[in-house]
Amino acid sequence: MIGKPGLLTVGFVSHHAEALPFLREQMERHDTIILEEPSVPTFHEMLGNHLSVDDYLMGVDSEFPKFDRLVCGMLKELHAKGRRIVQTEPYLERLIEIHELFAEGKLPRDILNSDKLRKVYKAERKATGALLSYYASSAKDAFPKVVKAVKAFARADAQRLLLRDGLRASTIASAASSSVSIFVEAGYIHYLLYRFLRHQMGDSWKIRIVFLLEPVIRKLGGKRRNLGPGDVLTLLYSLHRQPDQSLTDLLAARSLIYIKLIEKEELLPGATIAPHAEDEVRINNILDQFSYEDCETLYYRIRFVNRVLSLQVAEEYLTSESARM
Repeated sequence: MIGKPGLLTVGFVSHHAEALPFLREQMERHDTIILEEPSVPTFHEMLGNHLSVDDYLMGVDSEFPKFDRLVCGMLKELHAKGRRIVQTEPYLERLIEIHELFAEGKLPRDILNSDKLRKVYKAERKATGALLSYYASSAKDAFPKVVKAVKAFARADAQRLLLRDGLRASTIASAASSSVSIFVEAGYIHYLLYRFLRHQMGDSWKIRIVFLLEPVIRKLGGKRRNLGPGDVLTLLYSLHRQPDQSLTDLLAARSLIYIKLIEKEELLPGATIAPHAEDEVRINNILDQFSYEDCETLYYRIRFVNRVLSLQVAEEYLTSESARM
């Protein structure tokens, strides 16, 4: 690119409906929009009104169906205005390819013999194995051993994250020459994508980051990324080879409480404009007051109870501990 540097914005966003107004605002400022999702053959049929949104989503494994349905409507409008919209998530695309090969009867050695698929297969196998070990530990082991399993998974997940963001950055960099301004969608945990892009894009691009829900989160009394302790732990392992053990123990311990307290159902704005952000800020503010020992005590009390009761127990515990101080 000659002359004025192009603009590339990495927009960190949660995949919840409350983020849509902020997402639209940023996307409209750029001529190319790069989505954080694997390429789907029917995507452009949907954008061009040759396939309904519902029919398109039937072929997509959606983790947030309400969000995705609303996003598709928004993307169709942006497409009609002339925006170039691209799906780019090479790690997940290769993972899908691996699953398809296994479905065809291929063996692990066939995957390992592929230069394209080998690293993804190894990273995914290691992370999945660590996750299964955590599940097994959480069902029967004492708290310190479960914390150890959480940390093992976070380390494996961090290695997977490095590979995933590195692959995506390379794909974005190679496709950037035909654009003047690019918006790159990224989940909050993918901060490393920004680092990879800075390294690969060179001086011909001005790269900036935007945390889309930051104004809302700050107004609610939270931190700009509003990450749960498990995601913070994963980021810590991805950024530092040997992070402080007391800190990783604390984050792992808090993550075990976090997953019991956080709302997992997909919510739409209604009585409040940002229900997920409010819930996350509330839970993170509670957890910030818990020590490792507090988490261990609470873990045994809420280990096998539902979210509503877990939250009640945690808030009562916090109140009782504050009264003793």
